[in-house]
Amino acid sequence: MPVKQRVNVVWFKCTDLRTHDHAALKAAHASKLPVLHLYVFDPFWHAGKTRLCGFPKTGALRNRFQLEAIQDLSQRLASHGHVLNIRSKISTKECFEELCEDYFINSVFAFHEICSEELRVERQVREVLRKHGQGSLSLFWGFELYHLDDLTFDPKRPKGAFNSYTAFRKRVEEGSYVRASQLENPQFRSSEHAVQWERGDRSVPSLQELMSATYSSELDPGDLKDPRAELKWRGGETAALQRVQEYLWEEDSLGLDYVGATMTMDPAKSCMRDKAMSKLSPWLAHGCLSPRLLYEEVKRYERERRKNKSTYWITHELLWRDFVRFGSIYAGMSIFRIGGPQNLRPNWSWSSDRQRLNTWIQGETGFPFIDCFMRELKTTGYCNHMGRETAGWFLIADLGLDWRMAAEWFESVLIDYEPTANWYNWSYRCLPAAQKSPGERLGSLEILKWGAQHDPDATYIKRWLPELSSLPATVAREPWRLGLLEDGDGGEAETLRAMPTGQFSVSKQPLEALLAMGFDQKDAAIALYRTWEDPDAAAALLLSQKEGSEAKVDSEDEDLARAVALSLGSPIQMEGEKDDKKGQFRYGLDYPKPMIQPVSLMNTEEAEAEARQHQLRRDGQIAASKRQKRDSSGEFQKSQWEHARRDWPAETPTGAKPGKWREQGTNKAEGYGGRSETGRSWRNSKNHQAEGTEGTARRWGSRAMGG
Repeated sequence: MPVKQRVNVVWFKCTDLRTHDHAALKAAHASKLPVLHLYVFDPFWHAGKTRLCGFPKTGALRNRFQLEAIQDLSQRLASHGHVLNIRSKISTKECFEELCEDYFINSVFAFHEICSEELRVERQVREVLRKHGQGSLSLFWGFELYHLDDLTFDPKRPKGAFNSYTAFRKRVEEGSYVRASQLENPQFRSSEHAVQWERGDRSVPSLQELMSATYSSELDPGDLKDPRAELKWRGGETAALQRVQEYLWEEDSLGLDYVGATMTMDPAKSCMRDKAMSKLSPWLAHGCLSPRLLYEEVKRYERERRKNKSTYWITHELLWRDFVRFGSIYAGMSIFRIGGPQNLRPNWSWSSDRQRLNTWIQGETGFPFIDCFMRELKTTGYCNHMGRETAGWFLIADLGLDWRMAAEWFESVLIDYEPTANWYNWSYRCLPAAQKSPGERLGSLEILKWGAQHDPDATYIKRWLPELSSLPATVAREPWRLGLLEDGDGGEAETLRAMPTGQFSVSKQPLEALLAMGFDQKDAAIALYRTWEDPDAAAALLLSQKEGSEAKVDSEDEDLARAVALSLGSPIQMEGEKDDKKGQFRYGLDYPKPMIQPVSLMNTEEAEAEARQHQLRRDGQIAASKRQKRDSSGEFQKSQWEHARRDWPAETPTGAKPGKWREQGTNKAEGYGGRSETGRSWRNSKNHQAEGTEGTARRWGSRAMGG
């Protein structure tokens, strides 16, 4: 029997697809053995289905991104003289069974996982190695900004660190530091130590081959960029670094345009505008970009360009990733249960109505602020955090649907999906909305307030809901204002009173509702009197200007005129405009009526105007800053950026001195701690062996989650 070649294996997974700042890759190349690099297209992840709803576990958009990332990783390894061995159509367990037949595995090097399905696969690999009497599975931390060894508390016994994000942030910033990314950059062995496995696939599978029966051409937009999308993501470390270079240094967008995913209260900053987000999340989620390298770039940007709230906010959001990641160690399988970590039990019963869920998925709820995000998500695999959160609140608090079904849809379609980010956010941020009882009337008023604030001209809504493009901004956000002439049975409004003579009175509440819509007080009072104090019919009467099917108005009243025509369901001819049917909108036909009874905001026009004023002022400041920068510094030099990126070290967010929490030297530790450089942490890493974070290894059923 021939002697098997002894090798180290680097087991890449879909959360560590890079060659920089990769502790597992560095450790494998630090020994004197040949290195076999491996990625397994396990059908469980790439062609499986979610448990409750049977969605593709990894949808076409994310699978395509992952295929691109694997191709890029293969090319980057090849540039160092090494090979990425790919296996498809077999499970990870079966793949390692075959590896053990062909090689003697000294050690398998990989990143840590947090959640149960991923941990189950880890256990299977460890059991295969043990069964064949081969080496160990050595695990390393590298997905997070902060190394777990450098925390001042054990995530399994956090003593209040996960009571809130603020509690976690304070604990981390007071005593931890961010390691320099260059510490874990690998020193590749020469090409003579590269290992090409004979059983490896000769090429990367196609998307259809990868997804098998779960592939649907309807959910695959292909390689073309949707014209409504700000950008088209391409998977891989190369594209990730190009985006960092472009967004921070070429466009100067971090300090000028960036708003951030969770900045919702400042009226001058809209989350719904291009460049308001870095849109680095897909690369971070797949490990194509190290959060530590991004952190270093932000710190260098603050030093060389500007330091402001925007540059702080992006580091805050990197820290939020750690909060949900480490918080999931503490929460365990509870983030996949319907009651979440707090075991919330509402006083109403959860619904599993698939028809209502599909209406929400398709972006046909009749609430434009929700629908625009859901359609963007289905088309691109992305919508901003505000859109995800409000869609979640609406689904739970207003529709009463089982939130796990919606989380499965996000799992399937999100291009930046990572299990803890998805499921912890649903259970931590959205599930508390279940404390409200779903009713017949809209309760999630944020979808109206934030719509007026972040999209005062309804630009974003009209981009993704083009059927609303002919409407005035207010009506585009609240199209139910167009149904005001219909009664509850779809018939005509009640007979009008004659015009009042002399003194008359109307109720205060309906009058205030009309005033909030921008109508004149006297006209509104007369309309209410004539319509028997029905505010809907009064608004329709005010819009109609006169009874009949056609009206002519001056061009300065164009928005009102369009509302008149749309309200009546009849054409309107503007002065100087051709009499044709182009641009007509039929409420309830071209765009659906709301799933539940809608409401309208008071003082909407004032909120719009305030947001528009603040945002225009900020636009002017940004334009002036860009002109000044262009005039003073000339063109961006890529060579200078590359040099500075290599030489500029990391800093801590609080200025804490690393020496206080770290002693030089290394403590070798397989498993939970990987390679530790901390001397004073919440535990002694070399006493914590390779069994890892298996405490989170049980979920509801066999929960469905992409790898």
